[in-house]
Amino acid sequence: MEFAERLNRANGRLKAARIRVRLQVLNQKLYARGTFPPAPGSTKDSPHQQRIALGLPANPRGLSLAEEQAKGIGVALEAGRFDWGPYRGDRAETVGDWVERFKRRWKGAPITWKTDYQQPFNKLPIDAPLTVALLEQTAEKRTEEDSRSRLRACNAYRQLAEFAGLPVEGFAQLKGSYSAAAVDPRSLPTDKQIAGWRGTIAEPGWRWLFGMLATYGLRPHEAYSLDLADFPTVRVHEDTKTGSRFVWPLYPEWATAWELSAVTMPPLENIAGNSNAQLGTKTARAFNRLGFCQAYDLRHSFARRCLEFGYSPEFGAKLMGHSPETHCKVYRRWIDEGVYWAIYQAGIGRGDRPQAPQL
Repeated sequence: MEFAERLNRANGRLKAARIRVRLQVLNQKLYARGTFPPAPGSTKDSPHQQRIALGLPANPRGLSLAEEQAKGIGVALEAGRFDWGPYRGDRAETVGDWVERFKRRWKGAPITWKTDYQQPFNKLPIDAPLTVALLEQTAEKRTEEDSRSRLRACNAYRQLAEFAGLPVEGFAQLKGSYSAAAVDPRSLPTDKQIAGWRGTIAEPGWRWLFGMLATYGLRPHEAYSLDLADFPTVRVHEDTKTGSRFVWPLYPEWATAWELSAVTMPPLENIAGNSNAQLGTKTARAFNRLGFCQAYDLRHSFARRCLEFGYSPEFGAKLMGHSPETHCKVYRRWIDEGVYWAIYQAGIGRGDRPQAPQL
């Protein structure tokens, strides 16, 4: 008999016995799910849906023991004497314990772990017991509302909570409304504005960096570790969000006229010692101080330019260092009728286009 069928039958017996608890499998472990009083450390003040880690493997023997435990939990709930004490052993392991266990199971690129997981996990007290309240409070207090860092933290904390068998429903609302796809193309600067702003920057380092972001559509931290040996082609270093890649300027005139081959770093202390996230944050703050657009708006404008030039999503994605799916999801919706018309005009104006057959 398949284990899933065994699990369904066990839950059917619990339902028939009017036990208000069901069994569930997560990460090959068995959990009891039901409406329980708030767990220790919770910010909630009334019973709500939660999971209890039973410390049993998802196999027939474990299922038999779990069913008996579920009956005991149900009886305690019915009698009003449910106590979290006996069930906190597995759940009360420290944040550091759970993060280490999660990391061993996680599969992905090292740079993704460092940026999307380790940075949010570094904000947590590693010696504290892992609770949903701790995760939610850390995300709320240590990241800005509707920000990229809030979204990243909530995604990482939700996955950690789910891995530990904790409820994750609260993260959906907490993460806010940030989304790269939510950028309004009408709020982006025109290329004329970008060129004008660059000319007003007095500090050579920030003027050079502004020019690099505008010309090559780089993520802010990528500009601090580039290979310009084949200029005007620039090569992004391997130790970035999506690894190494080459980028060509869509306006070669900017690359030449702005003398971007002469690298002039912004006046930041210990650039090599800063993480990618720190470099991105410091760049964003400088842009705010200078009073221009957001640093990422220059990258978004590069993406818009790819579309206006008639390049395919695959081509634009290659230059920008993300998947064609991401490129289409975030940027393809920006093509309006005017852009399509320009692409159409360029196509029919080509001397080598197919010719209509003679009648």
